[in-house]
Amino acid sequence: MPRVPVAGRFSAYWCQNDIENTYPMTASNLPARPRISDMNSAFIIGSALTFLALCALFWGFTADDAYIVGRYAKNAAAGHGLVYNLGEYVTALTSPLHGLLETGLALLGLDPVTSYRLIAPFVVLAGWFVALRQTGIQGQALVVFTVVGLLSPFLALWTVGGLETPLLACFTTLLVSKLIVVNRAGVVSGRDFAILGLLAGLMFLTRFDSVLVSVPVLLAVLITQYRRPVIWAGAAFSLALAVSWLVFSWAYYGDIFPTSYYVKLAVGGRPPIDSLSALLNFVVLSGLLVLVFFVRSGDVEKRTPLSKAILRGAAISAVLLLLYASRSSGQHMMFGYRLFMPYLMAAGLVLSLSLRKERPMLTSGLVGGQAAMIGIVTFCGVNPAPLARLPLLDRAYAEYEFITPQTYGLFMDMLKADAQDVAAHWQETGRDEQPRIYLRTGGTGYWLPEFYVFEALVSYRHGCGVQTEGSILGAHYMQQLGFSKMGTYVEDRGRARDDVADDAPLMFSTTLDWMGPQVTGYLYGPEPTPLELSTTIGGGCSKSQ
Repeated sequence: MPRVPVAGRFSAYWCQNDIENTYPMTASNLPARPRISDMNSAFIIGSALTFLALCALFWGFTADDAYIVGRYAKNAAAGHGLVYNLGEYVTALTSPLHGLLETGLALLGLDPVTSYRLIAPFVVLAGWFVALRQTGIQGQALVVFTVVGLLSPFLALWTVGGLETPLLACFTTLLVSKLIVVNRAGVVSGRDFAILGLLAGLMFLTRFDSVLVSVPVLLAVLITQYRRPVIWAGAAFSLALAVSWLVFSWAYYGDIFPTSYYVKLAVGGRPPIDSLSALLNFVVLSGLLVLVFFVRSGDVEKRTPLSKAILRGAAISAVLLLLYASRSSGQHMMFGYRLFMPYLMAAGLVLSLSLRKERPMLTSGLVGGQAAMIGIVTFCGVNPAPLARLPLLDRAYAEYEFITPQTYGLFMDMLKADAQDVAAHWQETGRDEQPRIYLRTGGTGYWLPEFYVFEALVSYRHGCGVQTEGSILGAHYMQQLGFSKMGTYVEDRGRARDDVADDAPLMFSTTLDWMGPQVTGYLYGPEPTPLELSTTIGGGCSKSQ
């Protein structure tokens, strides 16, 4: 009997004989969706409440880059355009849909970041619950799917983290559950493919790299159904949804990619060993590796052409995602396994439905393991990486490995207080030009709407890259973070300016316990050397003399 490759086991459920006997391979003979038993109902309600409790536990954590999106949203809602610095059409939005959603919240008069974070847990729960209803998952499979996916502390952390993760997690889970239903039926209707196309398009607008997951499997389905015009209509709809943003981005910003694509993967990318370490640690800590050894892979040759297409497409998707993760999962702001979180529930759904038989010990072990991970993330740090102690991997760096959600929350509180102090200080100077500030964080600028901000993601230009030194020299205020690798450079270069005294104390200094006491603060220089950046990403920069 042919064996399915390990990568293909993420979709092994789609070729189980016993499932297909239960669900005949014709759409007209599909039975009614199984009713949820009282026991399962109690488990579902309890799991939903547990997930909300985890989100509340981690509520203090907000990724500072979330406030970059928030500043775009506030400016758009105020009529200044979808920009970070007024008049500069440069996009640092890695998720257009996230930015547009927060713009809508800002137009309603809500704080875009906080209101989005309040909605996010229910977005994830919606994707999880619809998957339960569509697939009719029961018993051990239901428990495993929920424990591995929904109750992961990493998913809860990034659900309230303020970035696009909950949106993409919802869409990906819905896409996979719909594919499971299509595979059971053995046929795909035009309506099914339209739904799949809509979800794939929304996934792309949420994060561009999601095409590695959605396109191979949908393309495989399209190839088997290419004679049906209605399928092509669905594909055209999905493509139009994705292309609409690319056309807008090119016309509005002059580039289809956000600046992070260039800054993180090209200009300032971290060593590949960091990403390889993150990938291996995630596979172990998530519980997915354990599940892979218990899945049932059926006889591929007995499957229908559609089932084979879905299986092969899913296998290609898994391989592409793993290859991509080996290069990008250890980049900055990917701590806490953020790159994988949108796909965790989907992978857990497929694997849980592929289990060979009831295994109470497996379920108990997964529950215990997840409880331990919740404790580790809460009390030890958001990015545990035990494999980083192994030979070769000991060269890898795990960002924020021992920073707890509470500590990160205190960091964000400090940034907000800093912004208020900086704004008050500038008011006291009585100067009438636009103040400029150089930031090492994405959050501070959210609370300084009147300031021009130099920051890596918003100050990148193709013609000159990231002008770190020029930004330090060109700002009135220079943010120094003691725990940042660039902290010493920023302070030394700032003190070398003619308008900053060598012994000038750091303004608004704070000592933060960040794996040891670290001092942060700001230098102020009243006469910066202007750095003029072009108004688009394709331009350059120049220092005015």
